Amino acid sequence: MIKFFRKIRYNLMSENKTGKYFKYAIGEIVLVVIGILIALQINNWNEKRKAENKELKLLIELKDDLVETKNDLLTDIEKIPRLLEVTNALYKAIITDQISDTDPFKLPGSFFQTTILFPKLSAHEAIRSEGITIISNEKLRKKITDFYQLQLNRVAWSEARLETLNTEVLMPYLDANSDYVSRCENCVDLYEVHNTNNGTPAHFHVLRRADDQLVHMLRVKFVQYRALNRRYLALSDTIDEIITLIDQETNRK
Repeated sequence: MIKFFRKIRYNLMSENKTGKYFKYAIGEIVLVVIGILIALQINNWNEKRKAENKELKLLIELKDDLVETKNDLLTDIEKIPRLLEVTNALYKAIITDQISDTDPFKLPGSFFQTTILFPKLSAHEAIRSEGITIISNEKLRKKITDFYQLQLNRVAWSEARLETLNTEVLMPYLDANSDYVSRCENCVDLYEVHNTNNGTPAHFHVLRRADDQLVHMLRVKFVQYRALNRRYLALSDTIDEIITLIDQETNRK
């Protein structure tokens, strides 16, 4: 092909047809430019297709991570009503003067349980390494950013506050003002001491007196757990919304 064009140029020059030669030269330049543009377009199409395939793969992985995160989240959501119930029961017993040496309050070991969400982050970290703009849908991109940078951090902050309240405030108080006992009598090993009886923990604290300090701590704990529960529920709703958007995107690709 190159020899063919070269022969045409040579013939035009040898015949001294300058005008036709210039027209031919311009036409050749136009053909070259068109060829370059077509090559660039094909290359851009290939790059776009590669980016779309990578986005699709990451979205599928992100959906799997979110499903696992929600499963863990649901276990925490299920725990909170029990934690609120035992906290409220102790509060009511104190306010109504039902706690004394002769009538102690039996506080189950579950009172010190905490809820901690363990979100799966591998897909999101891969998206961050690629750049969040790899997610082409603006609404989905914003939802993902808000979920991982705002909502998860707020939940972690609330969980940390409750963990501190339990371990650094409530536990020392109850260690000083209650006895740690077990329903198990004459137990020969710790497996029996910490076994359960009809789903009820076999060990508990016996609280014989309480003061305003404990009342205040219980109020704080109750309020913080209700706030955490609201954040858990909002997190669950956001996961559902993101999964719906991911399904819409993957079905289009």
